[in-house]
Amino acid sequence: MDVGIAGLAGSGRTTLFRALLAHRAPRESGARHAGGAIGTIHVQDARLEQLSARFRPKKTTPIEIRVHDCCPSLEPSFPTAEIGAMKQMDQLLLAVPAFADPSEAALGQGFERLLSELCLADLTLVERRLGQAHAKYSDTERAALERAQHALEEGRPVAAASLSTPQREALRGYAFVTDRFMIALVNTAEDAADAAPPEALVKRAEEYGIPTLALCAALEAEMAELPTEERVSFLAEYGIPEPAGAAVTRAILRCADIIPFFTIGDDECRAWAIRRGTTAHAAAGKIHTDIARGFIRAEVIAAEDLEPLQGGLGEARKLGKLRLEGKGYVIQDGEVVHFRFNV
Repeated sequence: MDVGIAGLAGSGRTTLFRALLAHRAPRESGARHAGGAIGTIHVQDARLEQLSARFRPKKTTPIEIRVHDCCPSLEPSFPTAEIGAMKQMDQLLLAVPAFADPSEAALGQGFERLLSELCLADLTLVERRLGQAHAKYSDTERAALERAQHALEEGRPVAAASLSTPQREALRGYAFVTDRFMIALVNTAEDAADAAPPEALVKRAEEYGIPTLALCAALEAEMAELPTEERVSFLAEYGIPEPAGAAVTRAILRCADIIPFFTIGDDECRAWAIRRGTTAHAAAGKIHTDIARGFIRAEVIAAEDLEPLQGGLGEARKLGKLRLEGKGYVIQDGEVVHFRFNV
């Protein structure tokens, strides 16, 4: 999953990136490209850790979220290269500065300005497409473009536009910046590190389907530099319940309705990210297309039911604790799955 941090100049975007990446500066946290620095968050899951501790595989692989520090905009609108980078993201984190002026008016203006710049980029594309005299598209696509145009002109993202399922499918190829999951991150001052985001901003963002979180990126980045044993007292001193990275990671997964399922073996114990409602057949394809192609059955057990069994899946099978499920079975959060297949 790729998540981009979008913010205008002075929003604290890069400090936020460092905080989420647990102290690693952009140059240390991975590759750089035209859209900015890239780092990886490994999603902690107690169930995966317990399974790994029990069965001791050679390797443990959690869900990974690639975080992109999208380049800042110094111009009145985002440059084309930056918009192009954002279009490659599955989600966007919108950096809303509150460390200089925490007033509700300033926060509202900062949020609306950032969102309007993103909407403007999409509106330009819609108008260009609708203005092509000889363009060929279906009635569904035209209606979808017109509805998207109406929403964008009002400053609403494409994701919040009133579109039918066929209309959304018709727009998929445009990869509109605002037609993706977004989370507003209010970057507070140090003396407001434990403050909740203003209710007015929360309600405004909710109108667009955008959840809101508050954090002090500067403090979080400073804390991430400390040894692990000193972080607990640091959090307590500032009244912060947990590192921001944990809360933001949960929000990213919740926003996209992502749940994990697990596979275990001598070589690897691994968490796989799927959308809630994914079938066993589709989940098999996440691992390898051959498994989906030769799918026979899925052996399924909840992680908490497997973890106490010393003999792993073999013991669970002997005890009759493994359920045999077909292609259409919907995988549940935290299940351990072993796929039977033949190719």
